[in-house]
Amino acid sequence: MPHHPGLAPGDRAEGAAFPVLIKFLATALMAALVVWGLRVAADIAMTAWTWGAIGFMLAAGVVILLCYYWILCSRTSIDAHVVRQTWMWPKEVRLADITQAKFIYVPYLSWLIAPRLVVRAKGGGMYIFHSADMRVLQAFARLSLGPVIDPG
Repeated sequence: MPHHPGLAPGDRAEGAAFPVLIKFLATALMAALVVWGLRVAADIAMTAWTWGAIGFMLAAGVVILLCYYWILCSRTSIDAHVVRQTWMWPKEVRLADITQAKFIYVPYLSWLIAPRLVVRAKGGGMYIFHSADMRVLQAFARLSLGPVIDPG
């Protein structure tokens, strides 16, 4: 009977979803946004704002802060049954429901392009799981090779 080769039963790998340098780049971009905001604060305060513009700017700010928070805190795990990632909306797919898996890893550029597993699940759903943890990445690579057929 075929099974997916993520990890052996009872084994589990978990780690940060994004590499340290991507977190650093996100922090540098956030710092640049704050500095830019402080530099133009007087001009912004003098502008006549509509309620729609204020609402849009607040919504954009909330989205930026939430994405930044989850880049810093998101974690990815995989075990013999499921792969999951914490995010604004947690993602979870049972290995048995995966119909296609593609592991995307760019050697020497993983600090800029976060390694990820793209899976298509039964029912047509598509999910992307990022990871910076070597054990999780190894399980992603094995999973992307396809099901293993048990000889017994």
